[in-house]
Amino acid sequence: MPHLAWSDDLDTRIPELDAQHRVMVDHVNRVHEAAADGERESLLAAMDDLIECVRKHFVFEEKVLGMIDFAGLEEHRAGHEDILRGLQERREQLETIAATEAESLIDNLGPWLVDHIRHDDLDFGPTVREWLRDAAPPDDPFRKLVGDT
Repeated sequence: MPHLAWSDDLDTRIPELDAQHRVMVDHVNRVHEAAADGERESLLAAMDDLIECVRKHFVFEEKVLGMIDFAGLEEHRAGHEDILRGLQERREQLETIAATEAESLIDNLGPWLVDHIRHDDLDFGPTVREWLRDAAPPDDPFRKLVGDT
């Protein structure tokens, strides 16, 4: 059974962001599975994959917010930097702690991801959709990435 499951209340109605969020959920579950298995190398590899996935997601998200001139972009970007720094610090701790401690160290990854989606990403979804509806040219390639709902 996965540690974290996707639910409809996490849906931003921005297809590419939602697809990325689902992949992040999968990565969180892989980290938890690796911690439960007690294999340090697979745990570190899973954590590296999660960090890279989150980094790429943040780059895309910041691009989206830049395109719509989102007023809170700099604050959002600073939050992303804090999250990545925290994930990297946790990853470094996983290199040295006992395998039995790993699960407690990563226990908040699922709640963190859900909180980020619910309190950061869902907040700008309506602004993105409004921009698409009111300001984006009909043939803007950006529409293919975020949809036009």
